[in-house]
Amino acid sequence: MKSGFKRRTFLRSVGAAGVFSILPRRLIAGSGEAPPSETVRFAAVGVGGQGRADLKGLTDAKLGQVVAVADVDPRCLAETKKMFPSVLTFADYREMYDKAGKSFDAVLVATPDHWHALPTLDAMQIGKHVYTEKPLARTVWEVNQLMKAARRYNVVTHMGNQGHSFASHRTFTSWVRKGLLGEIREVHTWTTMRLLDSASKIPELAKQERVPEGLDWDRWIGPAEYHPYSPYFTPNRWRAWTPFGTGTPGDWGCHLLDPIYDALNLRSPQRITAEVTPGWDPVRDRLAFPNAARIRYEYDLANGKTMTIVWHDGEFCNEVPRPAMLEEGRELGNRIVPKQWNAGAVVYGSKYTLKYGSHGADGCRVIPESDMRTMIRDIKAEEKAKPNFWMTQIGSHFEDFTTAIKIGRKSNNPFETAGYVAENAALGAIAVRHPNVRLEWDCEALRFTNCEAANAMVAPAYRKGYALNV
Repeated sequence: MKSGFKRRTFLRSVGAAGVFSILPRRLIAGSGEAPPSETVRFAAVGVGGQGRADLKGLTDAKLGQVVAVADVDPRCLAETKKMFPSVLTFADYREMYDKAGKSFDAVLVATPDHWHALPTLDAMQIGKHVYTEKPLARTVWEVNQLMKAARRYNVVTHMGNQGHSFASHRTFTSWVRKGLLGEIREVHTWTTMRLLDSASKIPELAKQERVPEGLDWDRWIGPAEYHPYSPYFTPNRWRAWTPFGTGTPGDWGCHLLDPIYDALNLRSPQRITAEVTPGWDPVRDRLAFPNAARIRYEYDLANGKTMTIVWHDGEFCNEVPRPAMLEEGRELGNRIVPKQWNAGAVVYGSKYTLKYGSHGADGCRVIPESDMRTMIRDIKAEEKAKPNFWMTQIGSHFEDFTTAIKIGRKSNNPFETAGYVAENAALGAIAVRHPNVRLEWDCEALRFTNCEAANAMVAPAYRKGYALNV
């Protein structure tokens, strides 16, 4: 690798730290205050806005201690140092794993998408538990490799789509699994939040820009296709660019589709078709995601029927079908409104139709309200009294992760299952670059059976010196 760290030497040097260093409270006699062995010690890779927010959430809730952080941007390290004065800082995560590996139990990965897979896998291989922000990885193949690694290494894994631990998520999945909505036939989702109009900025990439002082641009690029520094890449703009992000499907898919994936135990779609912004050209604009897309995912179910999820973003949000049963005067929330954003889904069942919001099926309710009352009235009292029927207070996403570490169980959102919704996001990111082609996906072979151009995007072409080896 380009920093001079050899992967095999690096893994051997910290391998001894891979044993579990947390003893569950039940093994410690007379425990009152949490002993040091019960404190989950965290390292973080990527401490820009999301990474620092995650660490603040962890420590504010007293769920762990931050001992080391790594980032290629010294400005991010300086801001993190202000929050955690005693934290060790590193420019290269591999140096952090090598020199400080024995001092932490878990790793938080909150880098741009193109850097998710490598530090996540490296952490698992040295025995560290891993919390990786959505969408887990940039490409389908990388997601698949992390799912494979999660099955192989004896560590707790957790994807960071926080809504998965919302009480509303539990309520929604409970209702679907009980059959209260009937057979789920179709789902429409939308998000009006916009990314950078990257296609219009492609000419700007030719300008020679000064790299911000201290920023290691070669390391920021890492395994991705090399491009000179541009302020239109970073900070916080990389999602809109195909070498670094996954577009709007990657930004929002793991929030909006996670409840339905979990409730139905969905796996890979068999067919994906996308429509995109008129005028987007796959050759001229190959570095930029389209500004708007509608993606149709088709799933062949075990009962021989097909279920469809229709994704809308950008201008296509205005075309989300209004449910016939939505009360007159009520808005669905799909319309684009300047300086505002909204996101949600409509789930069509054979018995009832339900609407929910942006994260964790928040605000889920059957529409119209009269149907909601009928559904509740017809359920036996003992059924309504069971846990998760109603929205009840539960722990946070971080709390589930740290609890899983302490007591030695899987998290509620391990890579083995969370990977399927991350795969959906990565497939959507491919489909929008092949508009109006009905892509046929073979999940076992990890390839499209009818489009070699799309197959070229399934796995990343890592730069020399970088490799992902499970």
